[in-house]
Amino acid sequence: MRLVQIRARTDEDAQCLMRELASYSPTRTRHSILVELDGSSETDVLALLSAVETYLSANDIPTIRIELDGRAYMLEPQFG
Repeated sequence: MRLVQIRARTDEDAQCLMRELASYSPTRTRHSILVELDGSSETDVLALLSAVETYLSANDIPTIRIELDGRAYMLEPQFG
């Protein structure tokens, strides 16, 4: 199992991300969203990250913090 934690900047962002990621059955605590991916498929991780990146682009959010299996990363949308 792979654990992905997404830290939204605001409650509104967290609510929107919960809707965007509903197919992953996320859980939420304040600004943190937790997604548990079954197995260790890189395809599943990339699909989740792509969904988050699409959300960032659509809402003009510059970056978001993501932890994957306990390692922290910053994700930013790809413009252009």
